[in-house]
Amino acid sequence: MSDRTNLIVFLLTLSAFVSITLFEAFLAMILLYCTFYLFKRREMPKGILTKPLVIYAIPTLLSAILYTPQYINKGIERSLFLFAYPVGSYVKMNQDFLYKMNKVLLLVGYVLMPVVIYKFYKTGEPAPLWGGWFEVGIFYSIFSLVALALFVKDRNYLYLVSFFIFVSFVFLSARRSSLLALGATLLIFFFLMRRHIPIRYITAISLLLLLVGGFSSYLLVKKDERFGTLYQVITRQKPINDETLNKISSLRWKNLKAGVEVIKKDISQGNYLQLLIGHGVNPGYHLEPKSPIGGAYESVMFLSEFIQSGALGLIGIMLLYVKYYTFVLRFPLDKENVLFAPFLLTLSILFVGAIFTGFWDALLPLYLIWFKITEEHRA
Repeated sequence: MSDRTNLIVFLLTLSAFVSITLFEAFLAMILLYCTFYLFKRREMPKGILTKPLVIYAIPTLLSAILYTPQYINKGIERSLFLFAYPVGSYVKMNQDFLYKMNKVLLLVGYVLMPVVIYKFYKTGEPAPLWGGWFEVGIFYSIFSLVALALFVKDRNYLYLVSFFIFVSFVFLSARRSSLLALGATLLIFFFLMRRHIPIRYITAISLLLLLVGGFSSYLLVKKDERFGTLYQVITRQKPINDETLNKISSLRWKNLKAGVEVIKKDISQGNYLQLLIGHGVNPGYHLEPKSPIGGAYESVMFLSEFIQSGALGLIGIMLLYVKYYTFVLRFPLDKENVLFAPFLLTLSILFVGAIFTGFWDALLPLYLIWFKITEEHRA
């Protein structure tokens, strides 16, 4: 099954950057096939993330069925789609396939660049073939890891140039969650590779990143109200109050206060089932006070996910983080297997960014498959 699965994952990866509809249709077929395969062989899904995913998925699906049946399709996506994770067990990542996957991702990064630039020029919003600001931030964070891994492997400076080009696109996205996620994930990468990358390379890359970051930050302060307001608060030109906090946080401060009121109301009214499994998908549309920015109480993940998936769902997420980072920080990354880095660390980009956005991402099932591939290699 491994050769067939390698091709399936390769095609699934390509579809993810082309069309979210195509990706989800392809993913649904893969899930059905994988379920049939496991049932036929009488196997149970295995992996260090299986239990946390189950703990998160069950309340997410139940609360969607009970409280937001109009969003049952999203409830299924955010629960059952996570069980694509075991597919990675059947992928055999030899060096040849690793090279192909990394180089294809590098190529995708370049192919999408004209699209991102064109949409930014036309609409003022950088976007790939689908999605928007956040997808640019996440995609180019992944492409940055790919370019860096290829540079460490081959010492070809064209890959290093690609790395800085891709990083500049992360700054172009102006998503603070993406910038924070990429920065934290690069620190993890350098920690894992500390004995295998000469200090001069780490120093040079760090200085260049500071230069790119400093220049980009200057532009963002001038062009972006959020960064400009933050600068004014830091330099004491403006006070810290509800108005400035909402500008800096893109209304997350207002959302946070609304979410706290929802939880207080649940406790005072004895809504114990909702506290346990949550209020379902997009609860901000029907709860009081309503979310000021849409369906989610997007502020900090601990509050927004608690409202959506309850205490059980939040426990599942926290356990997922612990299991994942415990594995990652013990992964024996070196020059020989450095091409696993993008597949190992993409979840970190998502997980760190999710702290101030939300846990779910449309491509999370793919990133779980990628992680499972590295988990199998480590085993």
